[in-house]
Amino acid sequence: MTVWQAFFLGIVQGITEFLPVSSSGHLALGQYFLGFEHLQDYILFNLVCHLGTLLAILYVFFPVIKASFTTEKRLFWQVLLGTLPLFPLLLILKPLKALFDHPELLGPCFLLTAGLLFVSFYWRFPLQMGLNRRWQDPLAIGVVQAFAVLPGVSRSGATISAARLLGWQKEQALQFSFLLAIPTILGASLIESVQVWKNASLVTSSLHPLVFIVGFITSALFGYLSLWLLKRWIAQDKWIYFAWYCLVLGLATTLYFNG
Repeated sequence: MTVWQAFFLGIVQGITEFLPVSSSGHLALGQYFLGFEHLQDYILFNLVCHLGTLLAILYVFFPVIKASFTTEKRLFWQVLLGTLPLFPLLLILKPLKALFDHPELLGPCFLLTAGLLFVSFYWRFPLQMGLNRRWQDPLAIGVVQAFAVLPGVSRSGATISAARLLGWQKEQALQFSFLLAIPTILGASLIESVQVWKNASLVTSSLHPLVFIVGFITSALFGYLSLWLLKRWIAQDKWIYFAWYCLVLGLATTLYFNG
């Protein structure tokens, strides 16, 4: 991976991390068409890019994060509850990583994302107000988030769609989705760091440290831009555009890899 390739992939990660189109799927596509082999060997680079977008989340939502530890502690417990469904995935980490070497799975997963977006746009339970939500809601959103470990299933698309289906307001669904991303990204980064420490061969030898730095900075900057755009587009009810995009991309990648 060259520095320019890392720059390009950082842009892809930054733009697609927050838009409901699956950053992992787009990164896998980008790495595939750049000619990379054994895509699971680049998971560490992908995680570094995810840390860049995490920085953007922390910057944008810092007031909300601070409030969850002080005046809105209920929100903190809801995020914790939504994170619980991820823990069983620790038992199947190796098979999950192997999925990144199967680009033929991207098409069906993009189509799954499209289906979630379409359903959440046209159908939902009655609107809920404030933070007095059913305790099952954050847990249900967390279960849906667990499916986003599949490359091509959007984490933000899945969680925001689930929240909207449950009747959450648009702004609250967006906010909760990205608060839920914080422990998710931190946990994944910690696990991957432990794996790398135990087995240095997980890091592709050709990756220069500058590649990781460029990927981190680029994904952070474009992640901030992407998050700003998403907040505006959701407020303007442009959610449906992402559903059509994932539908077209899903059909195209399915035909390309499986046709």
